[in-house]
Amino acid sequence: MFTILHSDKLAVLGGSIPLDGRVSWVPAGAVGYQPSNCYLLTEGDSRLLIDSGLAIHSGQILDDLAALVGEGGGLSVFFTRSEMDCVSNLEPIAGRFDIERLFTGGVINPFDAFDDLSRMALRGRRHQIDAKRTGEGDSLARATQIDVAPGRVVEVEAPLLRLLPTFWGWDGDTGTLFTSDTFTHGVMQRPDGPRIIDSTVDDTTTAEQVAGHLYAKYEWIPRSTCEPLREWLTDKFDSLDPETIAPSRGCVLRGRDVVRRHLDFMLAALSPQRAHLTPQTV
Repeated sequence: MFTILHSDKLAVLGGSIPLDGRVSWVPAGAVGYQPSNCYLLTEGDSRLLIDSGLAIHSGQILDDLAALVGEGGGLSVFFTRSEMDCVSNLEPIAGRFDIERLFTGGVINPFDAFDDLSRMALRGRRHQIDAKRTGEGDSLARATQIDVAPGRVVEVEAPLLRLLPTFWGWDGDTGTLFTSDTFTHGVMQRPDGPRIIDSTVDDTTTAEQVAGHLYAKYEWIPRSTCEPLREWLTDKFDSLDPETIAPSRGCVLRGRDVVRRHLDFMLAALSPQRAHLTPQTV
């Protein structure tokens, strides 16, 4: 079931997965349930889907899209990464809805998993969002921002904290920063628990938990000099002052006090004194 984050502007879709030892991108010992997210931005009759969620949630996501945009309705799609937790539902979405534009980055072909001719129609609707030219795809249209509709823009930037080509999005209209595979540490205690951490929720997140989730994905951080990452994150959050952090996995973080607290956890995990944050249990 989708959750409205900002009336008539932004919704989060997707399901959750149990943290039972079979998920590779969380720290050992992690328990509870982790939301898997994609986001629908709406402006009038225009819509932009950010990521497409896990394939296991395909039916749920497609039904929610139908409820939000109408069966067979049109939408654009922006992938923050070319990894399966972001792109795996592209083909079923393309089979049920009209994908008007597709925004991707890097050199990985998002159509590799397609088995039918719909990929040919979509190729001409693809826009490359890399700011600099890559070795492939130089004939593609390029963008550093996505026009959802006249007056509604999502600004796109490659974060300093990343592994593969990754893109963050900033929606100034709702004050939302889409952080892809960073800030993924928010978990639910039960599958039907709240997928949003805000001032109404008893937030039990700890610095150790944040560090554990961060190091599970970026295993090199504990051995690295991370001051450039700290400076980049601090400058980015100071300049944007986001009200909401919207990751592709994990709970949505909403409210400037919540955002600032979780940013402080992240900065602590990147600090020179972070050794004591290595978690025993998260």
